[in-house]
Amino acid sequence: MEKEFNIQVPMHLHGITLGQYQEWLKIVDKFDEDKREDDEYLQVKMLQIFCKLPIEDTYKIPLTNFDSIVKHIGELFKAETPLKHRWYMEDDTQRVELGLVPDLHKMSFGEYIDLETYINKWEDMHKAMAVLFRPVTFQLKEAYNVADYEGTAKTAHIMKDMPLDIALGAINFLSRLTSKLLSHTLDSSHQMAKELLEQASKQTLGENGDGINHFILSLKRTQLESMKPLG
Repeated sequence: MEKEFNIQVPMHLHGITLGQYQEWLKIVDKFDEDKREDDEYLQVKMLQIFCKLPIEDTYKIPLTNFDSIVKHIGELFKAETPLKHRWYMEDDTQRVELGLVPDLHKMSFGEYIDLETYINKWEDMHKAMAVLFRPVTFQLKEAYNVADYEGTAKTAHIMKDMPLDIALGAINFLSRLTSKLLSHTLDSSHQMAKELLEQASKQTLGENGDGINHFILSLKRTQLESMKPLG
């Protein structure tokens, strides 16, 4: 008698976690899209990761079901992911409300540095989310406060369980915000940064203003490109 098993197919991106997506990207990066055998392997891994299905059970799925599930999961990633300022993380013991930092312009230097470091790499995206989202400590209608930033060590691992649509919504929001800020303040911020860099690193970078300005522009372009949504 064949073993019976249930397939937990996610109905939307909210049913996929950030950690699952990170695991999926690690596998995708290792394979050649042009090779048929790699394509078939990736389909098996897709069901294994996103449907929480043991790999041996994927081979028991009827072909028509297998193909339809793979197609369905692929369609999920075409959905829009609007920004959600607050959401709940819950397990068997507790339910915690998490909120996006209410005013990103008032972030501390430490928060900004950590966010800039982690947002550029998908393997560190859970750490970036730990900078952006923190437990809500006070709320009054739409207004709310979040816990003070104490680094990512305590909460980063929890963020691997956050719904993927919320993570992508935050990433898309940051991308649009950065683009908007750059379009309005690029010239003045470059001039200020240029002057500060010239003063702070005169001996190491020299006095080539054009070179410094080009360096700043390159960093901004890299940041914008890395924040474009994937998948």
